[in-house]
Amino acid sequence: MGRIIVVEDNLTFSGYVCRLLKSNGFQTVSTSTCNGARKLFTKICEDDIVLADLRLNDGDGILLLEELRKQGKRNPYIIMTDYDEVPTAVRSMKSGAEDYIPKKLIEDNLFPLLKTLQKRTERHDTPIYERQSVAFREIDRKIRLVAPTNMSVLVLGENGTGKEHVAEKIHTMSKRSGKLFVAVDCGLLSKELAASALFGHEKGAFTGADTKRKGYWEEADGGTLFLDEIGNLPPEVQQMMLRALESKRYRPIGGNKEKTADVRIIAATNEDMQSAIAEKRFRHDLFHRIKEYTLNIPPLRECREDIMPLAEFFLNLANKEFGKQVKGFDTEARKRMLVHTWSGNVRELKGTVRSAVLFTEGDMITADKLEFEETPLPGEASLSLKSEEAEKKQILRALEQANGNRSLAAEQLGIGRTTLYGKMKQYGIKYKE
Repeated sequence: MGRIIVVEDNLTFSGYVCRLLKSNGFQTVSTSTCNGARKLFTKICEDDIVLADLRLNDGDGILLLEELRKQGKRNPYIIMTDYDEVPTAVRSMKSGAEDYIPKKLIEDNLFPLLKTLQKRTERHDTPIYERQSVAFREIDRKIRLVAPTNMSVLVLGENGTGKEHVAEKIHTMSKRSGKLFVAVDCGLLSKELAASALFGHEKGAFTGADTKRKGYWEEADGGTLFLDEIGNLPPEVQQMMLRALESKRYRPIGGNKEKTADVRIIAATNEDMQSAIAEKRFRHDLFHRIKEYTLNIPPLRECREDIMPLAEFFLNLANKEFGKQVKGFDTEARKRMLVHTWSGNVRELKGTVRSAVLFTEGDMITADKLEFEETPLPGEASLSLKSEEAEKKQILRALEQANGNRSLAAEQLGIGRTTLYGKMKQYGIKYKE
């Protein structure tokens, strides 16, 4: 992600926002006037984001947005306002803004939105590592089976396990790959605007709707609509979605004519949907409609043979990003990584490795450079050793990743060293240390 261009004429508030952004790792540049913003826009980069006040002393933040769009620049644009009525939101979003944020809620609402924009950029720009653990080879097999169909897929898993990557992989391998993959974070859809965001609205549908707006459903026609954190959808929107899925027809807000769209749904959540249904927060019939096929993504702690290959992959990415030449992880660092619980899953692993590369001055990452989110709990998680064939393959992979170190391999597998020796003897595994 590039810079955040802050356009705000209240210098005190501008300074506050810039400090807030910098403390969270973002680069900022600021201006207090429309003319200053226009000068910055002449040198704007593709990955820069604009955060602009609605009302400026010398103009209007939404008019600035419209000027930027007329120049053919599609940079994400977020409106800040003290005037948080729905008409303001509609006007900014129909002009192409990502969202609007009331200034009094800036600290709570800005960073989830920036996180979503960052994920969108990463999806297109960051190479993907194809995991080779037994669990993920099975997931890949299931993806190959379901991708060519039109079945709705529900992807379940903890935060950071890569649910969106799985969804996009299904789309890429489907017959819809020539059409759009539209990703929507349902957690960021406000109750007031969710229906309009998904299904669009007609001119005059409500106060401030002075032009019609196309929704995500229409954008995804012929392609795939990925609904992340689907449990956050308001009940009235759930009813609209159920009808659209069953009949392939929907009606924009304020419209008197139905539209047709052929949309494949891939939904994802880390929520217990049965509890949501029992508490009447989610429709039972919609749940069964979106879970024609279910994929459960295991947490990283259950796929420990993926930890070091992923870590090496993220290390290489970080080397390129920071212009460094870190070669790998020393023995103690590897040991700590293999026994850590990784509650944040792959996302936490990537952040940990990225930070370690940045602060490593030598060739190897040492244990003291690893900043974990929580204290490692070695006894909490172990590899699931099931069939004899799977056991043998996992043991061989663990030994290879540990460079033959039996103690390290046993820790990675979540078994004792004596048990490992017994397994190696049982399967006739000979590996030089």
